[in-house]
Amino acid sequence: MHPNYLLTDFFNKQLLALKEKKIEEYKQKSEMIIDDLLGISKAELYTNDHFISNKEIYSLEAAFSLLLEDMPVQHIIGKTYFYQDSFLTPPGVFIPRPETELLIDCIRNDFKKMSKKTVLDVGCGSGCIGITIASIYKNFEVMGIDISNKAIDVANQNALHLKIDNIKIMKQDIFKMKTRKFDIIVSNPPYLDINEIPLLDSVVKNHDPLDALTDKKDGIQFYKYFINNISHLLNEDGAMYFEIPKSKITNQIIDMIDNNSNIEGTFFKDLEGNKRVIKVFFRK
Repeated sequence: MHPNYLLTDFFNKQLLALKEKKIEEYKQKSEMIIDDLLGISKAELYTNDHFISNKEIYSLEAAFSLLLEDMPVQHIIGKTYFYQDSFLTPPGVFIPRPETELLIDCIRNDFKKMSKKTVLDVGCGSGCIGITIASIYKNFEVMGIDISNKAIDVANQNALHLKIDNIKIMKQDIFKMKTRKFDIIVSNPPYLDINEIPLLDSVVKNHDPLDALTDKKDGIQFYKYFINNISHLLNEDGAMYFEIPKSKITNQIIDMIDNNSNIEGTFFKDLEGNKRVIKVFFRK
C-alpha cells in the first residue's frame, strides 16, 4: 500500500462497511477511533487532508474490524470519559454510562462543605464513581468494592493514573462484607431481571459483564439488602444514592421505603425526565 494513503479515503470506506453492517452510531464511533489512534479530532478530520502510513493503516484496520463485529468502541480504544476524566475500560469491565453522572451531581448538591466523610462505592467496576468522588472531595475516605478481579485491577489502575490516593479499592461481596457504617453509600447496582438478559441489545449482552447487569434473580436484591440493612450500613446523618432502572423495580423500591417508618426517599430525574437516582436517608 502506498505510504501516503489519504485518511479521508480510508475513513469513507470504513463508514460504508459499517453502514452496510447496520452498526449503530457508526460515524461517531469511527471518529472516536481516529481521534484515539491518530490524535486527529473530528474538526480536523473533516477540514484538513491527512496522510497515513502503512503502520497507522494496520492499527486502524484492526480497530475497525472489531467495530464491524459490534464491539463497543469504549472497549476498542480501552477508555471512557466520565465526569471530565478518562477511565480505562478494557473488555471485561462495565462501560460507564453518561446518565450515571447524575449520582455525582446529587452528592455534590448535598455535600457542598468539605468536612471529612466516609464513602462506600458498591460494585465499583472501573472505579469511575468512587474515584470521581475522591477527586472532588480530597478529604473524603472512599472505599470501592466489587466481586470482579478484572474490575478491581482496572479500578486500581484508574486511581493510580488519575493520582487519587484517598480511595481504597478491594475485592468484596457486599452481601458477605462485615458491616460497618459509612456517611455516603453510592451504587449503580445490577438491576436487571435475569429474564431480561436475552432481550438486551447484542452489544450490551455480549460485552458487558453479566454480574454488572443482573443480580441473577429479579433485579431487586441489592436495593432490598441496602434498605433492609440501612441501620447497620449508614451513619445517622448519612445518605444512600442509587441509580435505578425505568421499570417496575422503582415501585418496589418505593414500597420498601414506605414500609420502613425510619427512612424516606427522594427521586432525581435525568435529562429525559425519567426517575434515575434515588436518595435514601433516615427520617428526621
